[in-house]
Parts: sequence; C-alpha cells; structure tokens
Amino acid sequence: DYTNRAVWQGQIDAMRFWLAEHGVDGFRCDMAMLVPIEFWQEAARRLRAVKPDLFLLAEAEEDYLFDRAFDASYAWRLYHLMNDVAQQKCRVDRIREYLYADREHVPAWALRLMFTSNHDENSWSGSEFVRLGPAVRVMTALTFLLPQSLPLVYTGQEFGYDHSFAFFDRDPLPACEPNETTEFYRRLIALRHDAPALASGERGGSFVEIRNNAEDCLLTFVRETPENRVVALLNVSPYEVHADFDTGIYAGGYADALTGERVQLCSHVDERMPGWSFRILTRPM
Repeated sequence: DYTNRAVWQGQIDAMRFWLAEHGVDGFRCDMAMLVPIEFWQEAARRLRAVKPDLFLLAEAEEDYLFDRAFDASYAWRLYHLMNDVAQQKCRVDRIREYLYADREHVPAWALRLMFTSNHDENSWSGSEFVRLGPAVRVMTALTFLLPQSLPLVYTGQEFGYDHSFAFFDRDPLPACEPNETTEFYRRLIALRHDAPALASGERGGSFVEIRNNAEDCLLTFVRETPENRVVALLNVSPYEVHADFDTGIYAGGYADALTGERVQLCSHVDERMPGWSFRILTRPM
C-alpha cells in the first residue's frame, strides 16, 4: 500500500541493507510502472546518498521513469516491433520511426534494455527461433548496435537453445557445448567492449542513417566517436534486395566485426543483399 509512508520507509530500508551490507550495486525493479513515481524518486535519492553509482533498471518502458529515478528501462516496443517485422506484419521503417521517436522522448543518457527474448517471453510466447525464425540473427545484432541499447542475453541463447522454459516448474538448462551460436554472441560482445561508438547512452556515437534505395527493407547507419566508427548494413526483410546507395565520407577500409576480415566499403554500394543478411564494419579513427 504505497499510500502508507511506512511502506516507503520499509522498502528503502530493505534496499539500503543490500547496498550497505552485501555490496549490491543495483536493482531490477519488477513492474515499476505500477508503483508511484514519487516513491522511486525518493528511493533513488536516498539510496544514491549511500551508493552514488547505484544502477536502477525498471521492468517497464514509461518515459517518466527516467525523471530522477531510473537509469534504464526495458525496450518493450522495440521487442514487439522486431517480432512483427520478422513475421511480416510490418516493415523495418516502423523500427526506424520508433528509434527517432524514442530519442525525442527520453534523455540522452537514458538506457533501454534491448532483447530478443527474456523469461516472460520465452515461456509464454516461445523461443526467439519460434518468433523470429530466420530473422533471429539480424534482430540479435540490432540489440547490440542500436543507440541507448543495453543488450540482454537470456539463459540458453548463447548456445542457441530452442526451448520454452517452464515458468513455475524446475526446467534446468542441459549441459551445452560452445557452438556456432556461442561464437556469434562472443563476437558481438567483443565488438561492444572494443568499439567506443557502440557504448550505451550518450557515451556512444549517435545514430546517423546512410540513406538507401529500399528503406522499407534496408537499415544502413553509422555510429561514430572520435576513437571509433561502426557501419551497419542490414537487410531487415526476407527479400533479396538490390542495394544501391552512396556511403560518402564513410567509404574506406574496415574490419568485418564477425569474421575479422579486412574489407573495403566502396563510395557507391551496388550489390544484392540476401534476405535477413547483414554486415557490421568497424575501424579506429
């Protein structure tokens, strides 16, 4: 009962205990939008007096949660858009619209937890392979590449485990050996660590589109900081697309982030891109 101030005090005391006695550095707050924002604001203020670098993640998406309260929230709308694009209920221009709108509505430092699966969705809506099908890798790549992103890797995804876990019963992950999917995630995670342009929030590079000839299918963009540039060329559709666009000042030599090969990005791209294909190019500045 959050109309009772004693509840506020009890909650804050419990959270302070974990900070002061056990070195916890943050909290994921379940269904945060169902609790008054005034409570979160007071809790954040008092807890950051104990631990200034406290990290608060809201399992919600409402923009007001960033008002003197949370550092990050879930990117639920993006998650549903990725499913819809994969199932051809809409095109990638809806994702583009989401990105620009989200940038307008939240502070530059605000972070979004981006994911292709989590404990709720895996159990109730099926694994990422059920929902995304052949689009699973390009959508996974997006969660590592987009601005403001904190990528989430849910249990079993690092092995490509295609299974919906039981929600209320014991359902352990079987012994798994590293495989091709494991290497895919390792490459993406290494890229995030090595590429300052992909840092989360305002520390990373801004989202700059390279305009192309098929924007209902292709998402082509750059993120850049003084130390590093990442160019992403993605066909977010099941169709083979004849890509035709100019790269301008972004042309030049790069490393392919997933293969390590040296590649040349031409000033004019004129090539066929198979459905759901993508390239991630990176270079120091």
